[in-house]
Amino acid sequence: MFTSLLLCTHGTAGAAQAERLVFADLCAKNPDLRVTVLTIIDKDWQSMTGDDWLNSSKTHTTFLDHVEQQMKEENEEDWQRIKKTYPLAAEATFAGVVGSIEETIAGEAKKRKCDLIVIGPYRESRRLFNLKMEKGLRSRIDAIKLHEILPCPLLIAPKVTPVA
Repeated sequence: MFTSLLLCTHGTAGAAQAERLVFADLCAKNPDLRVTVLTIIDKDWQSMTGDDWLNSSKTHTTFLDHVEQQMKEENEEDWQRIKKTYPLAAEATFAGVVGSIEETIAGEAKKRKCDLIVIGPYRESRRLFNLKMEKGLRSRIDAIKLHEILPCPLLIAPKVTPVA
């Protein structure tokens, strides 16, 4: 069957569905499965600017370093949550990569010789003025772009609807 799996997660509810599928189901049934947990920080964050014309390049660089460190800490916190929730995750490899989402997924799967990629289900956009913040990164996958470059099968975790 599958021997090496790439689990893409970024802290959202949909990504948690993929985590549950991998660690509670696939790993439980296949204890020799090698799992890499990948969190991608979209490279576009580096072009974040504010009133840069007021800032020196040193101020801008310091700000970008701060944001990058903050994102690394949030990734580590999320990875600890995964390890605490799923004891089998202790055997997984965790990787945080800055890059284009689709190209990074395909590149990491190829580099790590994965024979399956697992992602969470499609997530609907929240309204622009929604005051409730959702946990996780907001970046989205361009499915067509990803499918054109996939090096192995893609499994999308089923969306679980809450019971009323």
